[in-house]
Amino acid sequence: MRHVSSLAIQAYLTLWSTSFGDIPDTLPAKQPFWDRPGIQADRSQVKSSLSLPFQRAAFLAASSQHSGDWLHALPIASCGMRLDDEAVRVTIVLPSHAGTLSR
Repeated sequence: MRHVSSLAIQAYLTLWSTSFGDIPDTLPAKQPFWDRPGIQADRSQVKSSLSLPFQRAAFLAASSQHSGDWLHALPIASCGMRLDDEAVRVTIVLPSHAGTLSR
């Protein structure tokens, strides 16, 4: 069984190095080392496929480092951290009309 596992690892390392370059002599134990090159390649592919300026702007904004930080904020209504109905409406309607606003 150990032999099969070793073959599978060797096959993966060969595939990875073909796609992303040389593998260090000491194999990194952290998963981000192995994931990062594929994620960067996918990100570049998506970015290059965007043709309209608002598509590119939305992609760059959504993929910026801290773009999702607001999702960790607790909605505490007693502290005034609640969107009113108008703010929610604008948040929902505005992106659906982005194409008509740029004309």
